[in-house]
Amino acid sequence: MPSTVNYDAVAPAYDRRYETNRLDGVEAVLRRFIGKSECADVAEVGCGTGHWLAKIRNLVRRAAGLDLSAEMLDRARIAAPDALVVRGRAEQLPWTTGRFDLLYCVNALHHFGNVEAFLAEARRVLRPHGAFMTIGLDPHTNLDTWWIYDYFPTARQADRGRYLPTSTIRGQLEAHGFMDAATTVAHHVSASVPFATALERGMVDRCAASQFMVVSDTAYEEGLRRLRAEQPVLHADLRLYVTFARALSS
Repeated sequence: MPSTVNYDAVAPAYDRRYETNRLDGVEAVLRRFIGKSECADVAEVGCGTGHWLAKIRNLVRRAAGLDLSAEMLDRARIAAPDALVVRGRAEQLPWTTGRFDLLYCVNALHHFGNVEAFLAEARRVLRPHGAFMTIGLDPHTNLDTWWIYDYFPTARQADRGRYLPTSTIRGQLEAHGFMDAATTVAHHVSASVPFATALERGMVDRCAASQFMVVSDTAYEEGLRRLRAEQPVLHADLRLYVTFARALSS
């Protein structure tokens, strides 16, 4: 199910999420994926504000990013001035065949309207023996607990439609010219935050997470009303999964 999130509207406040959760595990996985690749050409699809492009700017030869939101890209050009960022769709990558050694996306795959079309494009723009990486939630495991799902239950339903199971991602990768697809946990979020603190930090703002933006106005207001009435401690125990694969030789 394609996202209904308007990231042009979200862009000004988007990076506030990294103030409350730095996602060090994701950065560590990304750095391992890049490795000692000073001569590599690397692309991020769904680069957003350029947060992750900025993390690799001194690790690669050339970096490129793509996003559909013009407002997010304006911020990416500031965060990662050395990267070539372009506006476009994941299903129709604007790059030439065999352009990159590595391609990745972080918390973005669930926003792509046609994941299989994107994976076919990812394989096209990767060189033989290139590598692919995607990081995101898997709400199908039933391992995670999250206050957002507790107070905004339709967000859980939406996420099960937006996010593919990691097993499905691996199968689709192998069907589109990749091999050795494997999944591990990239980052484990375990946090407890009093509601008053979360409110002060903007954690319950409509733009704080895409889960808030894909529920109805009524569902959002009802969840917020319950939070204000109960003043709970907000618990999260979430896993972000990383799936790697290598491109088959042509």
